[in-house]
Amino acid sequence: MASRVADEGGRSRVTDAELMARAKGNVEHRANGDVVIREIPMVNQGPKGYCAPATWERAMRYMGVPADMYVLAMAGQSGAGGGTSIVAIAAGAKDAVTRGGRKLESFSGKIDPSTVAKYIDRGLPIMWVMFSTKQYNDIADGRTKEREGMTDPAAWKKAVADGRKGQKPLQPNRNEGHVCMIIGYNKETGEVAVSDSWGPQFEERWILGVEATQVSQGSMTVIGF
Repeated sequence: MASRVADEGGRSRVTDAELMARAKGNVEHRANGDVVIREIPMVNQGPKGYCAPATWERAMRYMGVPADMYVLAMAGQSGAGGGTSIVAIAAGAKDAVTRGGRKLESFSGKIDPSTVAKYIDRGLPIMWVMFSTKQYNDIADGRTKEREGMTDPAAWKKAVADGRKGQKPLQPNRNEGHVCMIIGYNKETGEVAVSDSWGPQFEERWILGVEATQVSQGSMTVIGF
């Protein structure tokens, strides 16, 4: 961490007012109806599968709180290849978040644009616990590529609906637990934007809210003011 931050015992000098303005300024409103948070640090979880520690580091650094993925992994009792205690990592990070002048808020429920908008509109990314199945990732990758350059949300919504005819609900897999971020939404198309800690090419992917709900573990956390 910066020496000035260390001098303050890890506390951030950024006031709530400053951070609120900065976070809100990171929200991009696109002509096609996409609302997406920009400027979130990318932290690659690497071969150890530290998705939860990497996601927490991204969220903490974005909110001006010093963080390190490997320290967070120890707090979360992460094993090689993954496997982090969500409760333990939240408890371990809480002290640093509080010292940094920020607050943790956890909630649960279905995922849709209306649910996430109250946080995204304020520039606050949502840490999301879910099941990263092959079917989910295939859909997210394909849908994201197909929607590149999308300018007509109504036409895109119809195209997605037509493409989903006969598609079975996504099935959770207990062996594929994952933590990532929800960073955006489109109310007209019913989609949410997801960011994974796998490198820049996974910084923004799109999935329907109803599909995200099918693979959700129900736990979401926000670092706020």
